[in-house]
Parts: sequence; C-alpha cells; structure tokens
Amino acid sequence: MQLTQKEIKELEEQLSCPDGKLGVEVGKNMNETNINMTLSTIDSLELKDKNSVLELGHGNCGHLQKLLAEADNIGYFGLEISKTMHEEAKTINTTTQAEFLLYDGETIPFKNNSFNRVMSVNTIYFWSNPQKLITEIERVLKPNGICILTYANKEFMKNLPFVGDKFQLFGKEEIKTLVSASNLKIDALIHKTEQVTSKTGESVERTYTLAKLKKE
Repeated sequence: MQLTQKEIKELEEQLSCPDGKLGVEVGKNMNETNINMTLSTIDSLELKDKNSVLELGHGNCGHLQKLLAEADNIGYFGLEISKTMHEEAKTINTTTQAEFLLYDGETIPFKNNSFNRVMSVNTIYFWSNPQKLITEIERVLKPNGICILTYANKEFMKNLPFVGDKFQLFGKEEIKTLVSASNLKIDALIHKTEQVTSKTGESVERTYTLAKLKKE
C-alpha cells in the first residue's frame, strides 16, 4: 500500500496521539500489530496476586483481560494522553478491576510507591520529557517493583517511512542513558524478533526489546 507524503505525516500524528474516528481505527490496528510485544511484556511483569499495575499509553487496552488473568485480584490503572484512546478503552473494558485516566504525559497523578508493576509498550518514542517521566515511574513504583519498557529497536525503526520528527528512537545506549537519569536499574534487556505487517501494509521483520527495570 503506497501512501502519499500527506498520509504518512497524518499516520505519524495518529501513532503519537490517536484522535477521532481515524484514531479509533489506528488504535485497533496498533492493538493487533503490537499484541505479541504486549503479551511478552505482560509475561515479563511476573505478576502476583493483588499486584497493582500501571500502564502508560494503553491504547484501546484490548489486552486487559489477558493481563488480569495472570494472577488474582490485580488492580489495573491506565494512563493516556489521547482522549480518543481513553474513551475507547473505557468502552471496551467495563471491569471494576480497571481505572482509566487522562494525564499530561509528564507527571504521573499517583502517590509515591503506589504500584508493584509499571509497563509501557511502543510509547517511549513519543515521551515529551523522557528524563522527567522515567523519574516519575521510579517515584510511583514500590521498592522491589518491576517496570517493563518495550520498544522496537532503533535500527529497525529508522527505515520505516512514517517515522519522522515525532519519534525519538532507542537502542541499547539510548535506553541506558535514559534509565541513568533515575535510580532504577536495568535488570535485563530482552531482545525478540517477529514477522509483522507494517503500518503501511508491508510484511517486515521487527526486532524489539523489553527493558526490564527494577527499583531497589
């Protein structure tokens, strides 16, 4: 599927913050194409009964039931900068175990030491203030808590036609530099490869990383 430059630019805008009817469709597409990354992230959280989980940039949150099935009495809290995705997630997920909130993308509206687990999949490219947000994650994560940041690797991303100025790309050095702005520690960088259909319709081999961070 050949997209015009205008369409590619609009796609980039929608990927960073889905909006309106097109945003709903982009959200559905993201849930489908990112599902393996999301499920790998959930598996790596090592969820336990009664854990409280925070997700940054949950999209339509079509993966919520899978997450809640990992252990008993999990409390899930989702933060979004996209009003469209916030509303879509609330429509799709009516469980009382989940709470969805809008936020500014920089300040996490919860008290210190609120969560056992924090996760975010394919959002790190769009963080407006990465150094502040990583320290916010540290602040709300409980001692011995785990954070998983999952992202497609820089070398893969840089060749995609829709990746422009709105994206900040990450590889091993970039994630190390970001995490060093906080007191979180990198416990593991888990690398995976999968075959997916890109946002412009081509079949591509995607390499991605799960950065497993711990708060001591």
